[in-house]
Parts: sequence; C-alpha cells; structure tokens
Amino acid sequence: MRAALVLLLLTIGFYWKLALTDQYVWFDHPDMAYLEIPRLQFMAREIHAGRFPLWNPHIWMGQPLIGHTQPGPLNPLNLLFLLLPLREGSLRTEFLNWYYVVLHFIGALGAYALCRELRRGRPASILAACAFSFGGFMGSAAWLDVLNGAIWTPLVCLFFVRAARGRRVLASAALSGLFLGIAWLSGHHEIPLLVSLALAFAWLALLIRRGMAALAPAALTFLTAALTGAAQLWPTLEFGRLARRWGPPGPEPAGWGDVVSYLSAETYSLTPRGLAGVLLPDQGAIGDSSGFLGLTAVFLAAAAVCSCWRSPAVRWLAVVAVLAAAFAMGAFTPLHGVLYSLVPELHKARVPVRALHLANFALAVLAAYGADRLLSRRGWGLLPAGAAAAGALGAVILLTAAVWKPNLGDAMLLSGWAGLILCAAVFAWRSGRIGRLSLVAILAFLMLTEMHAVHTRAWRNRSAESGQPFARALAENRDAAAFLRSEPVLARVAVNDQDVPVNFGDLHSINTTEGYVAGVTANLLRFARHTAWSQRLYAVTHYLAREPNRPDLVDAFQGSSGVKVFRVPGALPRARAVHEIVTVPDVPALNEAMEHPDFDPAQTAVLVGAAPDLDRCQAGGVAIVAYAPNRVRLRAAMSCRGLVILGDTYYPGWRAYVDGRETRIWEAYGALRGVVVEAGSHEVDFRFRPVSVYGGLALTAAGLLLTLVLALPVRLKRRS
Repeated sequence: MRAALVLLLLTIGFYWKLALTDQYVWFDHPDMAYLEIPRLQFMAREIHAGRFPLWNPHIWMGQPLIGHTQPGPLNPLNLLFLLLPLREGSLRTEFLNWYYVVLHFIGALGAYALCRELRRGRPASILAACAFSFGGFMGSAAWLDVLNGAIWTPLVCLFFVRAARGRRVLASAALSGLFLGIAWLSGHHEIPLLVSLALAFAWLALLIRRGMAALAPAALTFLTAALTGAAQLWPTLEFGRLARRWGPPGPEPAGWGDVVSYLSAETYSLTPRGLAGVLLPDQGAIGDSSGFLGLTAVFLAAAAVCSCWRSPAVRWLAVVAVLAAAFAMGAFTPLHGVLYSLVPELHKARVPVRALHLANFALAVLAAYGADRLLSRRGWGLLPAGAAAAGALGAVILLTAAVWKPNLGDAMLLSGWAGLILCAAVFAWRSGRIGRLSLVAILAFLMLTEMHAVHTRAWRNRSAESGQPFARALAENRDAAAFLRSEPVLARVAVNDQDVPVNFGDLHSINTTEGYVAGVTANLLRFARHTAWSQRLYAVTHYLAREPNRPDLVDAFQGSSGVKVFRVPGALPRARAVHEIVTVPDVPALNEAMEHPDFDPAQTAVLVGAAPDLDRCQAGGVAIVAYAPNRVRLRAAMSCRGLVILGDTYYPGWRAYVDGRETRIWEAYGALRGVVVEAGSHEVDFRFRPVSVYGGLALTAAGLLLTLVLALPVRLKRRS
C-alpha cells in the first residue's frame, strides 16, 4: 500500500498540469476532440437517462455502437467514468483530465506488480513503473482507447510469468488471458493484437522447451482472452464484414477481406532517427507517438543487459525489446514485412510504430534490474563504463550547444545535464559520498524531469496564443444544437465538416448524415450521398454550415460562432408509407433505378431481388411516436397494404413488430428499413436486439466465470 501511495503521488505530480489546474487538457487532438469524446458524450447522456445505447442514431443515419469499437463502449473503465456527474449534459473537463491520470496510475501499478513478481526491489520497481507509464509510448499516446489497451500489458505478462514458473499454472494462465481480453475491450485493436502476437511467441517458446506440458495453459490463456473480449470482438467482426473502412494511404474505403496496403506500414514505420528518439528527445514522433524514455531510463536498462545477462528474464526482455523495435521500424527491417505476409490478420495492425509500446515496456522492466544492480554495489561489471558513457554523451551535447551553437532545443540540453549528473551520482555512490536514498532520489528526479520535459509539451494552455484549437470545438455551436432541438420535426442534419470539424451528432445527440468514423456500413456507400435526391431520400431536414450549398436552402438561424442552420425544403418525413415497389437484380441496377428522372422516393421503393406484394392506394399517414437509440415506435394509418419506410440504416440485429407480432424488415433502397403493414391503424415497433452483442456478453460472462472458478480455490485456501 505504501508503494501504491508513492506511485499515486508521483503520478499526480508528473501530471500536475492536468490534475491540479484547470488550464490544460490532454485531449487537444483531432481524433479525441472530433470523434472519441463526442462518442463518450453521447453514451454518457444515454446512461444518465437510464438506458445503455447499443445503436448510435446520430451518425451516418444510424450505426451499431459496439461494432464501431471506438472508444471502447464496453470497456469497464469507460463505463465507470461515464457514471460520473455531467455538467449541463456534457462531460466535465476536470473528470476527463483525471481519467487520463488514473489510467497512467493503473499502468504504473501493473508495472510495479510485475517487477515485484520478478523479485525486484521496491525502489527499482517504482522507477520501472514510472518509466513504463509516464514515458515512451504510454506517455505520448493521445488516444483514450489505445491507452486503455496498453495499460494491461504488465498484468498480462505478470500472470504469464507465474504460469511459466509453475505457480498455480491454470489460474495464472486464465488471469493472463483475462487481462488480455480486457485489453481487447479497449476499443482499439492494434495494441491487443501486438500483445497477443508477443504472448503467442512466448508460449511457443515454452512449448518448444517444455513440450506438451505447456499446451494446456497456453490454450487456456487464449481461450480466456477470446471469451473475455467476445462482447467487443463478436460485434466488431460482424460490423467489419458489413462495413468499409477508411485509412491511409488511399482515399477509397477497404472491406474486411481486403489486405491493408503495405504503403500504410511504410507511412507509419519508425525511422532510424525515431529509434534514436528512445534515448534523445526531439527526434520526431511517428503516428503521433514517441518512444522517448530518456537517458536515465535507457542507462538503467543497458546496465541490466551488461551486468545481469545471466538472468533468463533479462535475456527474454532484451529479446522482446529488440524484436519489438525491429517490428516498429516496419519497412526499414524485413521482420515486419515477413510477419505482415505470413501472420493472418496482422495487416490490420497498420501502424507498426505502435510496437514501440512493447519495446518501451521491456526497457522499463529492464531498468528495474539495472537499478537493483546499481543499488547493490556489487557485480557492477560494465556499469562504471556505462555511467562514464552517459556523462560523456551529456558533455558532448552541452559542448556542442555552447561551441557550435546549433538549435538543439531545451529538452536536448536537459538530457545533456542529466547525463552529467547521472555520471556524477553513480561515481559518488560508488565511492560512498552519497547514500542509497540520495541515489534513488537523484535517479527518480532525472528520469521524471527528462520525460516531463518531452511528454507534457503537447498540452496547450487555454490562454496561449493558439489556445486549444481541437478541444475548443467541443464547446462551440451549442446554440445551433439548441435551435435544432426546438424545431417541430425530428431533425436530420447534413454538416459541413470544414465549418464544424467535430462529430456534431454525437456531441449534441442530434441525427446527422455523416461524421468522423473509422468505417461505415457498406450499404450507405452504394450511391451518391450528396445529391439533392439522396438527401431527400435520407430525410435530411437541415444543413449546418457558414454558407448554403444549394440555392433553395432557407436561412433559419445563425449561431454565435458564425455557423448557420439552413432548412432544407421538400424533405421527406423520416417515417412514411409507399405503395409501389421497383425491383432490380443487383446493386448497380439499384443506382440506375434511383437516378432515373421519373423516380420519386415519396411514392416508390426500390428493392434488390425479391419484394413483397403491395396494394395501390393513397399513401397513409405514419407518425413517429418515440425515437430512442435502441427502439423506434411508429403509428401507421394505412388505407391499404403498403410498405412503411423508416429512413434509418438497415442492419442485422434490428427486429420489427407490427401490433406485437414480429415481421420481416426489408432493405429498402439498398440501405433503409421497411416493413409491410396491412390496411388500418397499426403500431410498428423497431427494436435493436443484436445476437452478436448479447451472445458476446454471454461469452464474456463465461470467460469471467471460468477465471473465477480457477482462481477462487486459491483465494479460499490462502484465507484459510
């Protein structure tokens, strides 16, 4: 508990700008401000209203929330965070900042626990925990979902180590898989995928060494991981096969079966200069992340390799660090290309530089070994030479700045001073001029100062000249949203994302036609989305921008930011009835039919393949009685048998009931929902009940139960 308290105080001290002031934010980043925080805001409003949203009606005419994965709608930490009080219906900045701090504290605790499991001393374990959680990839990643996946790596490794050492093998293997499964619930796939790959290679090495005895715990690890993560994995797989995903390097979206082009890996490969950035600051960030740990942490890791090489754990960690760094270099080494070609689905981890997380993790744990050897005053080996090299590097940096006067930057100069002070401290400790506590304090101060100088610079003060340009968008255009909510119709808004560069729909719980997403259901990409007839088909009622994009738009409101709300004349109702159907044989013919000059979506529906029989008569009236994320209720007064259209995305998992009896949902116009309703007055009820989500939750519960069954006897025995 004392160590946990020390780590908590160090975490708060390191992140003092976020924890102790209201001037900075960590989320002034386009992905966070434009996509992830608006999505969290939508979820928070729904949870505080007493319902959990499985469907997100506010982007792209409706999309599956769990299948979209970001930013981890089922992540346990996210769910706890969303229960915190809101301010005027919005997430509170101070809570977002503290959430970021708490994530790093959890990561530090896990790293400390792993180092203690490896029999490292408390001071050394605390230093390693700080290096892992405050530096490198963890200290620079600006994505909530990525961090939520990365913080569990030490615990995955801790229980693997216990299983490998024969300590409660099955329970430890299950717990390793449990934390890997929780990482898969994070909302982003790349870190869990890379950790899974590394864990698979570790178990393979044990299988080669120990034979079939390691097979059962290895299988149990990945079974538990798959079960625990199933609540997120199953809906993601379902959505992925029905969706198209955007991403570099090209503008065209790719399908699930398409191999991600290697150009993406080349774009996001760690450069040789970036590799040097693990030791020295200001060597450039790749993919908005940096591997910088600083001279002090790298010296301690190198000390472990030089003086503790006989330790199997040190050799393992050194191999992990080298291989992860080689993988992160992507196109600069053959390792990544070979694995990209041979390992199934690895191409979906399209940003190889994120393997820096594993390299930083291994170096941080090695630093604990180096610190212990340094503090022991025995078996130093090459430690004095390493300290002298650190001092020499520091002197070179400072002399270069003083004599040749290049613009090295303040962080680089700080590293120069750190090298000199580190060298002096090591030799003072060796000669007995300073005590153990003084050396630990110097090491901690140097390490934290180096990392703080680099990893907190991205946090802009709100009073700075540039302010917080991305985060500021979260507070803009609230007056326009209030106006849209006051309109007498259920609004669906087309947003000019150059004027409003944020997911306006998620942020303000207003239906929009598009939004920032990694991918979208393929049926919405079957025809043009920005033509007048397609906007009419999608029941677009308003346009949000500074200037109109069509001459017939009606100016309705201007907000304080200068953004205007325009009414779209002739918009179709969100729910309506048609009594004519045109069938086409395939999707290309669908486009051709709807682009025909005589086509009128108010009178006619277009279906691909089979279609129901309808009666021709005057269209009845359809009214929306209730509209919520997981359920939409309509009241239809039909003159004769017709097709009731709801202008929301067709997707598996939706169920339709007419007067309480389930009926088929037809994919009208290739993208929307339609149900057949007989003559008379009827209640039509759409409910989102996806098998993938409920089945995934059942499997996750099974994974938790399996782990509990294996671990509980141990706890009971220990208590007795």
